[in-house]
Amino acid sequence: MKDFLRKINTLFSLVGIAFSAYLIVRNFIQPGYCPDFFEIPACYLVMLAFLLVFLSTRMKKRSGVLFIPGGIIGFVLGIFFTFREMVSPGTCPSFFGIALCYVSLIVFASMIILFLIYSREKKPKEPKEKKRKKDAKEDKRGLEKSEKVEENNDSENKKTKI
Repeated sequence: MKDFLRKINTLFSLVGIAFSAYLIVRNFIQPGYCPDFFEIPACYLVMLAFLLVFLSTRMKKRSGVLFIPGGIIGFVLGIFFTFREMVSPGTCPSFFGIALCYVSLIVFASMIILFLIYSREKKPKEPKEKKRKKDAKEDKRGLEKSEKVEENNDSENKKTKI
């Protein structure tokens, strides 16, 4: 299951890289095609975010080192430009009449959710025999403690009677 979810994130990031590359080319041909984020064309930053996510999907361990910055950059840009598009329509480039900032926000939110699911570490299950032995030891300890408490209570009761 984890591998399947990782492959979905790989696919999303590859498609995102392709769309970002298209937008970067369009921005070279027609400057200002991509909106600016602090004077940097947003399509460059989105490309960086998708690249980081893609590279994280190729890592077996510590993939969060690359995924977290990529996911945060992409998600924040998606939120920022989605609100900007709502206030001032036509800010984001569109594809078949759909503003790509909406698509970007949905894709990054989905990738973050998938990453959280497949990166969770599960505790390995203990064999049943070990678990039974462990439970039996805890029961014995619990009985020993309760016997000591009863002995203490008996000795206190004897002292009060005297």
